[in-house]
Amino acid sequence: MAGLRFSPGCDERHLRRVWQGAVIGVIAFVVCTDPSAQVAGDRDQRIMLFTRYLESLRIQAGIPGLSAAITSNGRIIWEGGLGFADLEARVAAAPHTPYPIASITKTATSTLLMQCVEDGRLNLDTPIRNYTTTVPDANATVRHVLAMASDAAAGSAYRYDGDRFVALTPVVEACTGVSYRVALARQILDRLGMSDSVPGHDLESPTEAASAAFDPATLMRYRAVLARIAKPYVIRDSRPTLSEYPPKGINASAGLVSTVRDLARYDAAIDAHVLMSSSTQLIAWTPFRLASGREAPYALGWFVQSTAAGRAVWHYGQWPTFSSLILKLPDRGLTLILLANSDGLSSRFPLTSGDVAVSPFARAFIQAAR
Repeated sequence: MAGLRFSPGCDERHLRRVWQGAVIGVIAFVVCTDPSAQVAGDRDQRIMLFTRYLESLRIQAGIPGLSAAITSNGRIIWEGGLGFADLEARVAAAPHTPYPIASITKTATSTLLMQCVEDGRLNLDTPIRNYTTTVPDANATVRHVLAMASDAAAGSAYRYDGDRFVALTPVVEACTGVSYRVALARQILDRLGMSDSVPGHDLESPTEAASAAFDPATLMRYRAVLARIAKPYVIRDSRPTLSEYPPKGINASAGLVSTVRDLARYDAAIDAHVLMSSSTQLIAWTPFRLASGREAPYALGWFVQSTAAGRAVWHYGQWPTFSSLILKLPDRGLTLILLANSDGLSSRFPLTSGDVAVSPFARAFIQAAR
């Protein structure tokens, strides 16, 4: 990682001893710095140290294969693969390894809907019943579902509900005029050159309707990407066991297959306001205000909170055999992207509560970015 190095007098062996004493839930950073070093230089050292100990975190979390990338102001400053995407064939995890990213797909749904809002094709306060009958509360709006605030009396409480979020699929289709997967491909994947991303694992053997939606060259590219997808594992008795892939279809809640490199492109486009204006992005990143006046931990398809490194905008994903995390620190211009082929990034940590710092990966990154 260009530009990242230990400052004079920093004893790397001492830093290693600190990390060797760390356990899940207790991560410490001790940084030795030149008194004249700039704050940014200190932060670079801490980021480098964070990357060196991702392997320890991976092992502690029970993750067979982990792909990771860190971006700074829209540029990848570090990327890597740890462990194996395929244990049996000894295929190493890499930055170009594709994974089902689970609920990080929700951030793409947010993007598609906010594009519709910006273009005047959608009003977020339209009743969701105009699009689907799957949300019982007649007072629930598109905004309520997008903000995870439609599960009780509309707008009264936050409750993370991935199944409820699926109700946004017909909303995307109504305002874009095409299927969800086609809208995702056209408006985000193709537009950003995310050539190793696939709108649905089921495109390895597409239905007639799915085949008709894409040209033969695109379908061939999708199949080539999916042939490299990480294998799915569950951890039993501390050992990874090859298991089943999650549902292979796609909807507004989950289903996108991607790589950390492609998600870094997505991250850069968000920050450069390629996908929507800064004012529209601000709306998507403003925590939803409940009927009580209290702010929810969720905005519109993203979690938002305050941390020691400033504001955090983030999302996680979790299947029994895959997990993911994208953590943006806009005040620092830094983003961490992690994809794993077990549930180790998410299942042990109560992320639905809205505090990303319960994840040792996130907590260590935030400390490094301070």
